Amino acid sequence: MATTITPDSANALNPDLDHDALGYLLSLAYPGAEPGRDFSTGHIVDDETGERVGSAVILDWQIDAAFPAPGDLHALFDAHRDAVEAFVQERSNRALRHAIDAERDLRIAAGFVFSGVMYQSRAEDRENIAGAATAALGAIINGAAAGDYRWHGGASDFVWIAADNSTHKMDAATMYALGQAALAHKQAHLFAARALKDLLPIPADFAADRNWPE
Repeated sequence: MATTITPDSANALNPDLDHDALGYLLSLAYPGAEPGRDFSTGHIVDDETGERVGSAVILDWQIDAAFPAPGDLHALFDAHRDAVEAFVQERSNRALRHAIDAERDLRIAAGFVFSGVMYQSRAEDRENIAGAATAALGAIINGAAAGDYRWHGGASDFVWIAADNSTHKMDAATMYALGQAALAHKQAHLFAARALKDLLPIPADFAADRNWPE
């Protein structure tokens, strides 16, 4: 049989679910049925906010079974409540994990303080720092001394540009330490993000400064 209806989610008597959750419920209740092939679901959204308005409804029904009335859907939801709520929670957690990753990347790229000075830490900055730190380590192995600012073999003192465009002389040991600080800055944020994503539930205020390294 085939049934098609027009959604009126603002007044729907169905369980308070969005279209994905209702689709998941139907796939549990009718094993083998697939959203988009055997049925489709939908709900109204607010034009300004994009938020769901009311409950989702069944838009199309191609399953060889009676079209579920609102009471039927409530009974099905009661029977599969734990699974559907777990589905909704995991979907929410998945979205939050993506948001945490984005917040992590922004904070990693926001700069870090070394010896009281702020240095840039975008991906290209970290790559440049890592390259210079590797060269500095080679110079240290070859005997570069503290206070030697020409360890790099150039005709002028080695300097690094800070976030405020000021320049700072660095001997090989200092440049290597800058590289270690950049690495520690990134790792600290990776670990903080991992800890947040492992929490159940993931806190809604994950972006608060208190959840991240200073």
